[in-house]
Amino acid sequence: MTALSERLKLLRKRKDLTQEQLADYMGVSPQAVSRWETSATSPDISALPMLADLFGITVDELLGVNEAEKQKEITAILTEAEAKINRNITEEPIVRLREALNRYPNNDSLLTCLMYALYAASEDAELCREYDAEIVSIAYRINQYSTDDVCRNEARRLLFRHYCDTNRKSEARQIADGMAKIETSYERNLYWALEGKERIDYLKERISDDLRQFLWDLWAYSVHANLNNEKVSEFDAARETIEQTVNKLL
Repeated sequence: MTALSERLKLLRKRKDLTQEQLADYMGVSPQAVSRWETSATSPDISALPMLADLFGITVDELLGVNEAEKQKEITAILTEAEAKINRNITEEPIVRLREALNRYPNNDSLLTCLMYALYAASEDAELCREYDAEIVSIAYRINQYSTDDVCRNEARRLLFRHYCDTNRKSEARQIADGMAKIETSYERNLYWALEGKERIDYLKERISDDLRQFLWDLWAYSVHANLNNEKVSEFDAARETIEQTVNKLL
């Protein structure tokens, strides 16, 4: 017998339910419940939330998942997946994340990372068409049901970029209009809560980040403003001078 089958049998008896009563509640036959409890088969993954609710426990508890071990496993999966995605390796992380979500179907971090992998893979036009509906569906699910602001914001950002990449600019603009303004961001406001060396170190980090963004903005302007070659060269020289000057000051 598996741990799940043993746990189901124990929980059913604790609840003082017969196999027939549990079967009636789940909308299956008594034979199906019997097979669950003897490890002949397992409940469909979609049935786990209903079973957990009946017994007053979480799905993870029903599956016998240790919370500390669960978080350790999820962190390792996310770290490996993100490292590969950042190296433009997406097929393997997508498979791994799907497997992890079969085990932890309600984990927002895994779901968001899968969305990131699908988005990154969508640089390929054929995969972009293949993954389009799933990217949109994941974003909707996270924004509707997740209480994790980090996941919600990342899903919103990825959907915004996906809409831009697929020429759905009006949908992208609607998302952008609902995004937090930079004045209310963590990065713009943390300074006021810091003092001494911590404040100085933070300022250096923020200047460095702001510089990268500013240099990127200059580059983007030079690309899209229909400048002649001379002006583009001037912009390139200005970007190099600004970067060198700021780095010397810091």
